[in-house]
Amino acid sequence: MRFSVWLIGVLFALNSCIQGVESDLEKAIERDDRLLKEFLQRNNIDAVETPLGYYYVREVSAATGNQIVNNDIVGIYYEIRTINGQLIEDYFDETKPPKIFAQSEGGLVPRAINFAAGLAKEGEILKLYVPSYLAYQDYTYQQLILPNSNLQIRVKYAKIYTVEEIKTLEDLAIQDYIAANELEGFQKTPEGLYLKIVSGGNTTGTVTAAGNVIGFTYGLFQMGDNQALAESSNTMSPIQISLGNPSNLQFLNLAFLGLRLNAEIEVFSPSHLAFGKTTQVIPFQIRRDLFQKSFIPQVARPFEPVYLKAKLVDIR
Repeated sequence: MRFSVWLIGVLFALNSCIQGVESDLEKAIERDDRLLKEFLQRNNIDAVETPLGYYYVREVSAATGNQIVNNDIVGIYYEIRTINGQLIEDYFDETKPPKIFAQSEGGLVPRAINFAAGLAKEGEILKLYVPSYLAYQDYTYQQLILPNSNLQIRVKYAKIYTVEEIKTLEDLAIQDYIAANELEGFQKTPEGLYLKIVSGGNTTGTVTAAGNVIGFTYGLFQMGDNQALAESSNTMSPIQISLGNPSNLQFLNLAFLGLRLNAEIEVFSPSHLAFGKTTQVIPFQIRRDLFQKSFIPQVARPFEPVYLKAKLVDIR
């Protein structure tokens, strides 16, 4: 049995129907392998086969580029098609910023782009030929993604970012968004939040401190998006956290500190103070659907700021 048969058990499952049924899994893998080999042979494509089951051609080499290694933060451009030629997404316009992911387990969907990063240097372009079990498996989304689709992916591994570069990019993005939308009253904290006290709340009473259990209503958004990542407006059953608890998103501990009851705040937070290195999903429009089906653990995109609008309704 090829190594990828075992590996599929540790990839987060886009195929609940065959999960745990080894014979069906092997049949699906054998089908994908056969169809992909036939495609390569039919089109006289001389590609290198990898132990995981995908193939690649190095279209552009970068001998002096830095090798991509585990835990690197990588920006890419790409074009994804089925082997039948149906376009899923073309994002190869280099006048736009690259899409960014962490080169680590669970860093990106489809997974083959993540795996192939370990073969690439900064600036190189690879053409990948990918069986569906390393792509979207039997997942389907409208007419954009059909189940069991083998893919051909052209990807440029454009840039390796440092953590500090990502923090700077996000900080500039927040500043630009505030300026472009003519927002006022936001102050940058030493930790990197942009915080606005919309209302100070009660003029007397308890001021929040670490260890308080607080309740709040809120709307949480990816910066610039209209659809909420999560929200709750029920003052009778607010979201509750123990302020200062390390298990909280860090920006919540920072933003709610020193407030009085009924205070209202707005916050822009960089990702390193929020959800961190979440799984990147390509194309973007399937992300929420994958989250709702529990195929990815977080709906928030990686390396992008979030925006919180909240009201403090309980302090204990």
